[in-house]
Amino acid sequence: MHKSDLSLIAIIGLAAIFYFATMSALVFHIQLPLSASSSISDKTPTVNIVLYEGENSGSQYGFGYSPSTLSSPGPTLRFTTSDVVNITVINIGKMPHGFAITSAPRTGAEVLFNAEIGSKNNPLQPGQEGSVVFKPNLTGSAFSYICPISGHAEAGMYGSIIISTISGTGMGM
Repeated sequence: MHKSDLSLIAIIGLAAIFYFATMSALVFHIQLPLSASSSISDKTPTVNIVLYEGENSGSQYGFGYSPSTLSSPGPTLRFTTSDVVNITVINIGKMPHGFAITSAPRTGAEVLFNAEIGSKNNPLQPGQEGSVVFKPNLTGSAFSYICPISGHAEAGMYGSIIISTISGTGMGM
């Protein structure tokens, strides 16, 4: 065998590996985590936020910084890529709710940064609270937080998130 034959075999082998990895990701919805591989849970949060969630009137739902300030949409959250964020959500509603940072303000949108409290199958019950710690490592203004229960985001349980690369102290409000 010639060296050129070995190079060609190596290139074909790498192409095959890339093809099968890509197809596996598409078919089995395998995705790389959007946060650093190091454990976030052992880092001290630089931003701490408490959000209340529930029904604010009739059929409208919302989020707020206090039980009396639920709004739809909820308050805009602002972070930097250097922040380690701890969000605590308290369900003050009369029905199950949850919290997730997503790629769009709608039920079923992709959850980002592994930032989810409760879920549509295991929500926070009335009076319950939960927390999540994460590192927002993507920038932009096309991020949302929602209640992942079917139809709740569409009924007003969503808010915007803006993540910037500006270093320093993160602003949760």
